Amino acid sequence: MNILDELNQVSILQVAEDLGLEVQRHRMKCPFHEEDTPSLVLYPHTNSFYCFGCAKTGNSITLYSEIKHLDIKTTINEMASEYIVGFQKYKANNKKPLPKINVLNVPEIRNIQAKEKLIAEIHSQIYEAFRDFCLQQKSNETSQKALEYLKNRGFTEKTIKDFRLFSIKDYTEVTWYLKQRFSYLDLQESGLYNIKNNLIFYSHTLIIPYYRNGRIVYLQGRVIGKPAEGTNRYCFLNNQPLTLFNADSLLKVRTGETVYITEGAFDCIRLVQEGKIAVSLGTANIFKKEWAKLFKRVNVVFYLDNDKAGHKAADELEKIFTHYNISCTRKNLPNEYKDVNDYYTGKLGSNEQLGLF
Repeated sequence: MNILDELNQVSILQVAEDLGLEVQRHRMKCPFHEEDTPSLVLYPHTNSFYCFGCAKTGNSITLYSEIKHLDIKTTINEMASEYIVGFQKYKANNKKPLPKINVLNVPEIRNIQAKEKLIAEIHSQIYEAFRDFCLQQKSNETSQKALEYLKNRGFTEKTIKDFRLFSIKDYTEVTWYLKQRFSYLDLQESGLYNIKNNLIFYSHTLIIPYYRNGRIVYLQGRVIGKPAEGTNRYCFLNNQPLTLFNADSLLKVRTGETVYITEGAFDCIRLVQEGKIAVSLGTANIFKKEWAKLFKRVNVVFYLDNDKAGHKAADELEKIFTHYNISCTRKNLPNEYKDVNDYYTGKLGSNEQLGLF
């Protein structure tokens, strides 16, 4: 059993008692907002809690972290020291301060994969709570503009649902909800909030989620329509490594099939809508060499943007894939089109023109 499994089995009732919280019949006064009657309920069978007053929720690890005002990495270390038999708390040498990479450098935590899995789980919980709250918000002018924009880009309603694209309908509501549910440190470390504790997607209210095995592992925001001067079209998570978009499709691909690699997520989505298998880099500037092994069984076609950065990226990718003996070719766009989705929309028209909406 790894550290993640062991910590997830720590009784939330025991944690609450050790934290000095007064619990009666699995209910207590919520420590996260002022109240006269207990509204926070502990659920021992799932080691989780939920406050019916302020909607704060989480598990035993969240409770420990929030009450003691610790970031998730320090929480892991302290809880493991307190609840896992044989775990020795890391003690810093007075002459050598703790390294900034903190939990990943703690020598007593031997199973790095388990540690990374726990951190990734916390981040996925934040991303998914963000998505779920946005989807629950009432439709308004912002969401209508987002849908209209996607329609004009040629995406069908089925495609929008399949890729689970969503928009932030009310920025203030969303940021308040997440701050109520998660600690500021966890929100910042997830990349969703900046150092000023503000949600980063202020202007980029159309959200593209990246999934792995059904869980959100990354988020990308886009301005609806043409960005204002000085604003980028896309916004990526702070200090979180970019990953492949639609990478789960590679798990189902058969040997010898063709897989397209695009620059942008919308280009990838459009190719999938047209019946092709595709993944996206997110940007022309990033490709991790370890990703190449995911393409060993397939024929790769680079279908990048029709600009200097896209052409340069295709050149570099060809070198990498050739080095790993992976079959690859390049598909160039006609001069009048800037990217894949622009090409298909220009060639086929928007869905409004086609009568698909």
